[in-house]
Amino acid sequence: MKDNALLTPHFALREFIESATARKYGIDNRPTPEVVANLKRLCIHTLEPLREKLGVPIVITSGFRTKALNNIIVHASRKSQHMTGQAADFYVASAPSTGSGSGSTTGHRELLIRALRLIITEPEIDFDQLIIYPSFIHVSYISKETNRHKIMTAQGDGKYCRLTKETALTLN
Repeated sequence: MKDNALLTPHFALREFIESATARKYGIDNRPTPEVVANLKRLCIHTLEPLREKLGVPIVITSGFRTKALNNIIVHASRKSQHMTGQAADFYVASAPSTGSGSGSTTGHRELLIRALRLIITEPEIDFDQLIIYPSFIHVSYISKETNRHKIMTAQGDGKYCRLTKETALTLN
């Protein structure tokens, strides 16, 4: 599959395999067909429905990682779902205000929290693991049968705190 191939209407394969770190260290970060299939499922079941609900672009900051690339990433899990194409990190692009004010933009954190709430509450958006960081969200998808719906918040230094759905919905 070519790097510019669309996985879904709003997501191209290149968004998930592009890596400045891989370029810096000369790592070939091309996925196998199985990984591409996993990325496509992640897009179909999680990212594309989220993008449609949000109405603004989702920017992928980290998608697929080969084992060699994953080993270079600080605090990356040695069992990272990024290595199988089942996870992505993203932020939400700011959107112009819909109010009649001066055209200010919606706050970055506010958009992340909105995305988090949609992932948790919208029945057409499914996920395995959801981690909110200060400036991005990590989300993964395995399959409807095996998704754990695990929600966490990053505490720093590779530590995480498990959240209930109810607690996660109160974050701001």
